[in-house]
Amino acid sequence: MRQTLLPFQGWRLIFFRTVAVAMLVVLIFSTWRLQFVRGAAYRQRADDNRFQTLPVQATRGEIFDRYGNPLALNDPAFLVSIVPALLPDDRDAALQIYNQLSALVDVPATRAQADASGRVDERSIDELVEEGIGFQPFSPVVIAADIEKDIALQILENKQNFPGVTVETRSVRSYPSGANTSQIIGYLGPIPEDQAQELRELGLDPAYDRIGYAGIEAFFQEELSGRNGSVTYQVDIAGRRERLVQRTATESGLNVRLTIDVELQQVAQQALVNRINAINAEEQRLRTQSGIVIAMNPQTGEILAMVSWPTYDNSRFARSIDGDYYLEIADDALRPLVNHAISSLYPPGSVWKTLTSVAVLEEGVIDPFTPLNDPGSLVLPNAYAPNDPGRSQTFVCWLRSGHGPQNLIDAIANSCDVYFYQVGGGNPDVSTAILREGGLGIDDLYRWSTAFGIGSMLGVEVFGENAGRMPDRDWKRRTYGESWSTGDTYNAAFGQGYLTVTPLQLISGVASIVNNGVMMQPTLIQHFEDAEGNIVEVADSNGNTLGSFQPHVERTLVSPETGLLTLLIQEDMLLQGGNSLACRCESNSSYYSPDRCNPETYSSQFDLDSNRDDEFHDWVEYEVYVPFGYSWTDRVCDPLTFNRIGIDYIPPIATTESMELVQRGMREVITRGTASASANPAFPPLTMVEEAGKTGTAEYCDNIAFPQGLCIPGRWPSHAWYVGYAPIDDPEIIVIAFLYNAGEGSQRAMPVVREVMDYYFRRPPPQYTTTSRIPQ
Repeated sequence: MRQTLLPFQGWRLIFFRTVAVAMLVVLIFSTWRLQFVRGAAYRQRADDNRFQTLPVQATRGEIFDRYGNPLALNDPAFLVSIVPALLPDDRDAALQIYNQLSALVDVPATRAQADASGRVDERSIDELVEEGIGFQPFSPVVIAADIEKDIALQILENKQNFPGVTVETRSVRSYPSGANTSQIIGYLGPIPEDQAQELRELGLDPAYDRIGYAGIEAFFQEELSGRNGSVTYQVDIAGRRERLVQRTATESGLNVRLTIDVELQQVAQQALVNRINAINAEEQRLRTQSGIVIAMNPQTGEILAMVSWPTYDNSRFARSIDGDYYLEIADDALRPLVNHAISSLYPPGSVWKTLTSVAVLEEGVIDPFTPLNDPGSLVLPNAYAPNDPGRSQTFVCWLRSGHGPQNLIDAIANSCDVYFYQVGGGNPDVSTAILREGGLGIDDLYRWSTAFGIGSMLGVEVFGENAGRMPDRDWKRRTYGESWSTGDTYNAAFGQGYLTVTPLQLISGVASIVNNGVMMQPTLIQHFEDAEGNIVEVADSNGNTLGSFQPHVERTLVSPETGLLTLLIQEDMLLQGGNSLACRCESNSSYYSPDRCNPETYSSQFDLDSNRDDEFHDWVEYEVYVPFGYSWTDRVCDPLTFNRIGIDYIPPIATTESMELVQRGMREVITRGTASASANPAFPPLTMVEEAGKTGTAEYCDNIAFPQGLCIPGRWPSHAWYVGYAPIDDPEIIVIAFLYNAGEGSQRAMPVVREVMDYYFRRPPPQYTTTSRIPQ
């Protein structure tokens, strides 16, 4: 008997039940997805529409010199905005407001006015407002930024005539010392697109916040900028504010007190510029246009002045980047945007003889009181054709008639080139009982140069420092495909040839001799302060802290009486290779090991015994000084270098006696040598204090001189150097001056140094002032 099926029974019932269940499952899944998987995103989008968060600019820290004189301050800037929804509904009334504003803030009122006045690339007030209406009519639209205070007050006083128009205050930079300190202070600029997201996470707003682009402003961006606050409102769909939801307080940036003495800085820059002008006037041609002056306390490393000329005026960038001016100085061949005191490399000339002298004394090359003859020249036979006089090379002294018999003190005082040729690279005509065979040699010269900081970043607190170059014997083979020669050593021993240094490195090296074998880290920072003037301690990623000023030892060339020997990061890399601090800490190194990157506690040891084949050892424990803010991005870790040079590298250690002998030679430079009153009667030594120093004249042929046809064999152009310090028994100041293509250091650079030191010792004691200011 067949069973009769009622409606919705059988396959129809199963089908519709399945559809209903499937729809229920889809609904449940969609609800779960919207509520749990995408819920947070949708809530965030809803909150973005419902809430309006506006940044509140933090007060940027200000910058002062060592005595409290302002170098970078905050000034108010005024922004004019329009709230589109609050404008009159009548089109003609709104245009009348636009025209009145246009006359005050110099922004075209309409597109037609912009085109008629040739300002086709500018958006008019009318266009800006229309964009605002289409977005959020109750949100303010910025019409003009950084208007004059008088204009802002005029708008506020006539507010009844400007419905919907508001005036807001923002902070902008001012640089009272301008071009005198721009290379040190730097300037601010808009946040680049590639850094926008990173800086948003730090609380900055790319729409109006600015960051440091150079100098102290860039190096201490995080400390100076503070942290922005914010206010959050609940708004309706048109952007009308309904209630205040949350307010986050700002954190003001820290003030910075520098080691710079702004008055001394101004004197140094003016002395340099005056000297450049005098040289050009004397020769009636444009001989020299650039130069450098650095003044430092050799006992603490505090930089009192740092001049790089030509420079630029950072006050032109204080409120906004002056595009035409920026392009003008960026295209200048003299590169005024570059701080040449730390970034440019030059042959050091005869100032370098002071460092060579320490190495000669410590390596026992010659007794310092044994004379070597200087007939005015030294002939070096060709190693591959010793019997062919035509292929020999002649090295001359600056005094072509020669100085006659010279010991080490004489050679420093008279800057005798032939003496340093012989002690640097040897002289086969002198008995090995008097002069070590081969002289100091390039290997030992490399060791001592490295110990004096050549090839290392010294850690001064501005970006762009150059490590310099002390060539080793394999460097020339890799670079030029030629073997190192004795003539190359002759040149390197007295500061010529392939050797190049920065002025900062050269003054730091000489300062370590003046300071009896202790190299201090050159620094621009005294301390950080809060808004009330209290000293604040800050920390870096290496575990270093910076509070009240403490001088830091960067390298101890003479063993300290207590504590560990201090070596440079570069030396540690040569000694320990892949196990060194640099190789552990540099993220681009194949030896990178963040768990073992411990700059704060790192120490190691090396064997002072040069005989690696016996069982005797003379272990020396050392530590490595890492400057504040060091970022481990300098690519110090170099397997090619530590596998070639590091195998035999032994950090040199000097004695106080060697330092004192070189100091004596520098003193006699003043009393009877190249910087004495008889050598330059127009610029005699100081009278109120005893000084010491060293002259230098460095021949060169670079990418500027060569195209001009100046690189004539035997008559190359020359740079002028001079370094001086005083008082000789307890040095307070050491000053170095460099003048590009200026000629003899004793005639051209020495007067600049003496003028700076004369001012330093003659002026009344500077007055300290407080750096605290009430935030605006």
